[in-house]
Amino acid sequence: MMQFITVLVMCILVGSEVDLFIPSFPELQNVFNISTFMVELTLGVNLLAHCFTSLIVGILGDLYGRKPIILIGLIIFIAGSLFCVFAIEYWQLLFGRLLQGIGISGPAVLSYVVIADTYSTEKQQQMMGILNGSVTFAMAFAPVIGSYVSLFFHWRGNFVLLLILGLISLVLGILFIQQGQTKPYTSKCFKEYYVVFQSPKTFYYISTICLLVLPYWLFIGMAPILYIGDLGVTLYEFGFYQGATALMFSIISFSSGYCIKKFGQLNCFIFSISMLCTFIVFTLILIAFRVTNPVIITICMQFLALGIIYPVNILYPLSLESIAYAKGKIAAVIAASRLILIAFSIQTVSYTYQGTFAPIGITMCFILVVMFWCCYKLFRISRPI
Repeated sequence: MMQFITVLVMCILVGSEVDLFIPSFPELQNVFNISTFMVELTLGVNLLAHCFTSLIVGILGDLYGRKPIILIGLIIFIAGSLFCVFAIEYWQLLFGRLLQGIGISGPAVLSYVVIADTYSTEKQQQMMGILNGSVTFAMAFAPVIGSYVSLFFHWRGNFVLLLILGLISLVLGILFIQQGQTKPYTSKCFKEYYVVFQSPKTFYYISTICLLVLPYWLFIGMAPILYIGDLGVTLYEFGFYQGATALMFSIISFSSGYCIKKFGQLNCFIFSISMLCTFIVFTLILIAFRVTNPVIITICMQFLALGIIYPVNILYPLSLESIAYAKGKIAAVIAASRLILIAFSIQTVSYTYQGTFAPIGITMCFILVVMFWCCYKLFRISRPI
């Protein structure tokens, strides 16, 4: 039980690590006198570092066990948080975000694998509802909390909060995380990932999962600039808009285990696909009519929230079982692929952004269309549900 609680705390840290300081973006622009692209780079550098380190973590986690790699990652994350807290110049903040990205990859990749080492696939799917509920709760409410922390303690306050969460995770990890499975004959070479990319089934699992969550992360990354910078929303009001999406994510996530068990995986999956299709239609209407009302845009995002949770909770545990003795590597590829796609999409949209919802909405719709194609290919190959 304590190991599960420890993983839960680490998942909350992983979920909030990116989103907590995002409401500080407008303040960071003023304090460091930087452009939208440069402030978004504090997010992009973090995600890219997280991405590439995840691939190393996947190999080392299979080779040496989960616990030591998680703990080393948390120590690096804490060091990065200290750099951010005491940053005086922009490059110091950027370096701190780089270290945070490197460090967070340990718990981000391997915390789920700790659960996969311990429980059956069916039990994992039930626990995924709680874990993903906690992650999405942290992801969704982090900007809300970050808004009020920024309001009262300014931008450094958010990094102090991350530092405290990192220290708590480190102590719990030392006390309660088990060593986990090891594979002594695992090579330290990146060629170990060849087996993951060689499997079409695993490839489509990874693609579907990554593309499912990508639109939400893209929106979260651009929301402060859109809402506060161009739609006239105050920092105080921004918390309420993010809170609405947070509430929807939390309700669906925490109830997903019960709903999947009661209504069946297939019915929940079909419901999710219908919600994502509704989101695409709604988004295209907003773009066509050039809607600038933040309330309507937030309502549109609720359909995206409804559509993401069930497929991820169903497919993620199945993806880890798609290749024998490769859970760490599969988890690493999922984390790395998701993060590099997030970083690329956010930097691309921020570069082309001109103060409207259109480039954000069009990119989200395009991503979901590609996801539908990958999901179709996955079902043709393996019929996972």
